[in-house]
Amino acid sequence: MRLALVAVSVSVVVGAACAAASRGGTRGPSRRVLLGDEIRASSAATAYDAVVALRPEWLTRRGRSSIQAAGELVVYVDGMRQGGVTSLRSVRATDIFQMEYLDGPSATIQFGTGHGGGVILVRIA
Repeated sequence: MRLALVAVSVSVVVGAACAAASRGGTRGPSRRVLLGDEIRASSAATAYDAVVALRPEWLTRRGRSSIQAAGELVVYVDGMRQGGVTSLRSVRATDIFQMEYLDGPSATIQFGTGHGGGVILVRIA
């Protein structure tokens, strides 16, 4: 009887955890993605301003050794390579549908060498 009660309790807890995970739980906005609505609500003028205000961690490095080995952050707008971080200043915030950050390892897997500093993907509305 006691073993059955424990089994039922475990099943309820596991079921509740799976249900929360399947609907995204109660986590806040993604730290990897910025949506156009969030950007426009920030009153940022450019993509750079939006990143500084809403996801400043995208622009920071992860330690002294990573600065030497990782390379620079690369920006792509609608799939076209634009350059470094300063190219975000030429993208108007009102034109952005979505921005996504890929860390160095993920960017290198997707785009190849030369992306060790990470990538910001900008999609225009």
